[in-house]
Amino acid sequence: MSVLAHIGYGVEKKLITAIVISGYGLKLTKLLENAAGVLSVSHHHARGTGRRQPGALRWRECDVVMVLVEAPQSDEVFAQVFKAGEIGEPQQGVIFMETVSRGHPMMPFDV
Repeated sequence: MSVLAHIGYGVEKKLITAIVISGYGLKLTKLLENAAGVLSVSHHHARGTGRRQPGALRWRECDVVMVLVEAPQSDEVFAQVFKAGEIGEPQQGVIFMETVSRGHPMMPFDV
């Protein structure tokens, strides 16, 4: 049994995923790393195509932030990410939340 058993079964958890404009991932990760109820937070960079322009594809870069949070604090953390990531503004990103049954810690560290 792991010393982190509380992160496994028995604790209701939610996974919040936010896809935000490039450069916001690290900002959100730092904001959430010590937030109440946050079990794990990570981010990575992504790139893909957006709308097609005549004769060409439009490339778009973004950051993906994933937050594993205890269910009782999930709405509060969701609102915090929504506001800090400026997701309510046009073309700033998207955020969603889902229930998960098991998770493990992945906290950022300084190299």
